[in-house]
Amino acid sequence: MKKIRRFVYDGFRIAMAYVGTVVGAGFATGQEILQFFTRYGYPSFWAILISVILFIVVGRKIMFYGRILNAHSYGSVADYIFGKAAPFVNLYLGLTFVLICGAMFAGAGALFQEQWGIPYLIGASVTALLTLLVTLFGVRGILTINSIIVPCLIAFSLFVFMFVFNRGFKPIANYQDSPGNVFTLIRTGVTYASFNLVLSIGVLAPMGGDVSDKRALTLGSFLGAGVLGMLLAIGNYILLCSIPQAFHREIPQMVIVSQMGSFFISVYIVVIWAEIFTTAVGNLFAIHTIMQEKNRVASSLPAVVAVIIGLILCLLGFSNIVSWFYPILGMIGFVLSAIILFQTLRGIDRTRDYIHQ
Repeated sequence: MKKIRRFVYDGFRIAMAYVGTVVGAGFATGQEILQFFTRYGYPSFWAILISVILFIVVGRKIMFYGRILNAHSYGSVADYIFGKAAPFVNLYLGLTFVLICGAMFAGAGALFQEQWGIPYLIGASVTALLTLLVTLFGVRGILTINSIIVPCLIAFSLFVFMFVFNRGFKPIANYQDSPGNVFTLIRTGVTYASFNLVLSIGVLAPMGGDVSDKRALTLGSFLGAGVLGMLLAIGNYILLCSIPQAFHREIPQMVIVSQMGSFFISVYIVVIWAEIFTTAVGNLFAIHTIMQEKNRVASSLPAVVAVIIGLILCLLGFSNIVSWFYPILGMIGFVLSAIILFQTLRGIDRTRDYIHQ
């Protein structure tokens, strides 16, 4: 009984960390869901299902690679999957994780300034400091903070959904901003899952190395992907009830939340910050662990340096970071995501030979 409780407990924490790594500012505001799914109307729920299946299959495989390779960072798993191209991939991922940290610090600073009148740099610095503190606790820190924050995010999403349902809001029938044929739905489902998976490898791989129980990893992948699917479906339904106003808002989900009163608007702002925070933690953890592994040091210096660079980058501003760097990173990331999907779905089984090379 004790062993069962342990693997369920570990599986739950893995699932929450999985969710916390994927969700971010774009997810919380609804902008990500709007662009990837809502624009295709009711058929978009099929695209969400495709994403969920990939989150289960590929996420589980990455964690299993981490377990077999005893990964302390994403480096060994990236070396295994990408082979000779691994140095380029590691460089790309390292730069991406640092840039995303900078973007999250900038987003937090802007949120603090616009919503509460707190100076931009104070908001960014407080978020950066908290991110650093959690990161230095390692995998346990990641699992613990997400086990606290993510259930709160889930509860808020369910509360907003119940508000929409009880008030009788209805999605606009047969709405489609873009044609949603089968190929388009498959493409958007695969694109959303693959890009998030390649950026989640920094947390999924070392989690697999830290948690040895395969049952916990399997439970974590199924539960994490299931929760992600539920949050995507809820967010998509809420936005379908907010059309066409949602397309004219920087924060689309605010169309509904603003009708719930000033208290819930404040709670929603905290929710957005919390999702920014969990994303920043996941990315800082990824760059910290890879630098420790590559340089064979156990100090906190890599995380501290990455935070300093992230704070310098945040001086560029959130919108500038996103508009200047994200398109390039996105194009490269899509190629890497396709390779990860191909390799994991193909079911490569040379891991044990790789370990003994």
